[in-house]
Amino acid sequence: MKNLSKEELLSRLEAINRSNAIIYFDLDGYILGMNSIFLTAMGYQEEDHKQLIGKHHSIFVSYEYSKSDEYKKFWEKLREGKFFEGEFERKKIDGSPIYLQATYNPILNESNVITKVMKIATDITETINSKNKINALSKDLQIELEKSQQLKNSIEIEKNAALNDLDIIIKKGQSELIKVIVKVALSVIVGVGVVTTILYWMAIITGKDTQIIGSTWSNMFSVLLTNAFSIVGTIMGIKYATQEGEKKSNKE
Repeated sequence: MKNLSKEELLSRLEAINRSNAIIYFDLDGYILGMNSIFLTAMGYQEEDHKQLIGKHHSIFVSYEYSKSDEYKKFWEKLREGKFFEGEFERKKIDGSPIYLQATYNPILNESNVITKVMKIATDITETINSKNKINALSKDLQIELEKSQQLKNSIEIEKNAALNDLDIIIKKGQSELIKVIVKVALSVIVGVGVVTTILYWMAIITGKDTQIIGSTWSNMFSVLLTNAFSIVGTIMGIKYATQEGEKKSNKE
């Protein structure tokens, strides 16, 4: 840059001035001048130029930040010749926030003495707002996904509890059914035995053939016992199959 002619330097500065928001400050932070792009970006009119001259840079930041040690150190570093570059949140004339991609450049005179600070900035508010919206949506989506997972877990717990309750009811029903069948079978056997015995003694008394009665009692007893054991066996088979299915599910 030192080897450039004065005309070349002025040409480059003019190019920067046409495409960027530019404002100048003295070493204490008071405004020396600005271009129209800066005025428009910050919500000012062209005629507000003269009113801003002599105002302090702190009109563009929050009151809290302007009174902070960080802000004081910021200007101390600029007076020492430090260069700042980055994203800066500032305040427009109506108090709304504006985000600037900016550089704060200490300007040296021919004697290498810092005389002022030039700020070159680009308005990136739209980009920052879009990024913030995306971050907010991502956060909301993450919350909804967590809620969905919690709901899924709750449903799984309720399902398992319902299956356990159903299993208990089925097992209890099977046991109760077996007991009823056995009781009924025994009652019928006893009843058939009593009736057959009475018929058998009546046949003896009346002199009738007792062979038919004995054969009938034997057949009825055999059929009844076979059916009772068949039903009980079927229930026990279902119960066993259910238990085996549960064991396989637990292993998986």
